[in-house]
Amino acid sequence: MGQRTISITLVVVFACSAVPLLKAQTFEINQPAKQNPKKGKKAPPQEQPRSDNANGIGWGSGIETAREARAVQQALSRNDYRSAINSANRAANSAPQNAQLWFLLGYAARLGGDYNLSLQGYQKGLQRQPASIAGLSGMAQTYAKMGRYKEAQDLLNKVLAANPKSASDLQLAGELALNTDANTALDLLKRADAVKSEARTELLIARAYQKLNQPDQYKAYLTRAQNRAPNDPNVLRAVASFYRDTGNLNESIAILQKVTRKNPDALAELGYTYGLAGKKDEAAEAYTQAANRLPKEPGLQLSAAQALVSAGKFEPAATFLARAQIYQGDYRAANRFVDDLRRVRPEDVRRVARQYMHDFRFVFLGKPDALSRSLIAQF
Repeated sequence: MGQRTISITLVVVFACSAVPLLKAQTFEINQPAKQNPKKGKKAPPQEQPRSDNANGIGWGSGIETAREARAVQQALSRNDYRSAINSANRAANSAPQNAQLWFLLGYAARLGGDYNLSLQGYQKGLQRQPASIAGLSGMAQTYAKMGRYKEAQDLLNKVLAANPKSASDLQLAGELALNTDANTALDLLKRADAVKSEARTELLIARAYQKLNQPDQYKAYLTRAQNRAPNDPNVLRAVASFYRDTGNLNESIAILQKVTRKNPDALAELGYTYGLAGKKDEAAEAYTQAANRLPKEPGLQLSAAQALVSAGKFEPAATFLARAQIYQGDYRAANRFVDDLRRVRPEDVRRVARQYMHDFRFVFLGKPDALSRSLIAQF
């Protein structure tokens, strides 16, 4: 067993303990509401992977390859991302010259949250079809999910130069531009709205007007989105956010109460709003429900504990602090954990191993001449 193997093993152990941190106000207009679907449950209609040809996976694909490609779509319809990724991987590797299958892998992996695999899928597909609009657009979306906004914007510029009336690409380009240039974002989003009007685009336009300090237009586009999709949780949460930002906390609470009946993901946001309104008991109850739904989310455990302490309920607060301690090692460092983990370097793992790993033996299974004793000696 070499040094590299040990390092990788330790990093995997550390990484497996990492979980996303949720803060008090979790909703962003430019992010969809978090979903946690159960495997096998019927999912709402999703976006479909774009294709540059009508044949999808292309002529000449084997029967088994076509079966795997169909299995991808079936798995995605159930939100069974692991199965979708596995089927897409098999399909792409069984017909490696088929760019569409690599794009399908990139798409499935992105939905499943495996962004590195998604990027690899799009890269391999684009090696075979460098000018594919579907491939470039898909890879831009993956870059955006990874937080690599510059690469995403550069690819979208290429896509829009070739297809200036692509509503989805105009929308994504506008969404990315919101972080840096609200005027540019507004122009792109209005172009998207002119091609295809939908509630999500109207929400993003509202956000652009908010950044430009034009509250009348901000409210007007929120109203348009609400009229278009009155039961959409994203729309309702955006409207609740508007009311909260303008000091109308009771209106915000009423909307969030409606949302949480169908979408418990908004419970933390409801708790946060209750807290702003000075309703300590209600805030504690909402945060408690949110934390119990996701007991391994340390940020939620800390928020629940803080709300309970504020309400004078010290005993249940201790339970949530204990959870944060268990899953983070130190409840006071919970919000720093992911950032700290990302700063760990291979040499850090080796240094800790040399300092703390003593009185044990390595067992190597394989050919003895393949073992580098110099690597083991470094420990």
